[in-house]
Amino acid sequence: MRISLVVSLMSAAVVVGSARAEARDEAVIRVRIYDYVGLTSDTLSETQRLAANFYVPAGLAIDWAPTFRPHDRNHEYGRLQDFTINVLNRTMAARSTWAPDALGTAVVAPTGGGSIAYVLYDRLKDAAVASGWQVKDLLALVIAHELAHLLLPPGSHSSDGLMRSGWDVSELRHIRLNSLALTPDHVAAIRKRLAQMVPTN
Repeated sequence: MRISLVVSLMSAAVVVGSARAEARDEAVIRVRIYDYVGLTSDTLSETQRLAANFYVPAGLAIDWAPTFRPHDRNHEYGRLQDFTINVLNRTMAARSTWAPDALGTAVVAPTGGGSIAYVLYDRLKDAAVASGWQVKDLLALVIAHELAHLLLPPGSHSSDGLMRSGWDVSELRHIRLNSLALTPDHVAAIRKRLAQMVPTN
């Protein structure tokens, strides 16, 4: 069984939100997860922590906006987020056509940049079971990978590390999350992108 992480191209340009410089010169992006599968609070918080760790070498912190849950009547919408990650349930995923082995996809313009990505949760759970990974670890990997596509220029897959385009389940059995990372070229490209993003209030 092979799994892949996909980039969907769209023809229109995407306006990307802001990155704000903190006093310590760290860029911050705001990301909201739309949870349509009912993740537990522990799974969600650990997934967010693990995904954010990939961006520390790039000097990028993730400010996780309160998670949107469709059945929660106490939604906190607040201001617009820089990036949105939609974790889709089986019914929602069935409404669109995805690559057969995709666990996630980022929607980006042909010239690069975007603000929305998707995770196909039921496929991800199946892949986690087949590969012996914990769901939170594989979810963190997919979220971090798709978020990187939203920050990187087109053609940003690599032969290894976080931005590898896909793995066989048998390969994942021998890989651990903490052994994967952004390449130095990816770190440099993300820093360049962050420097170009225009702060908004």
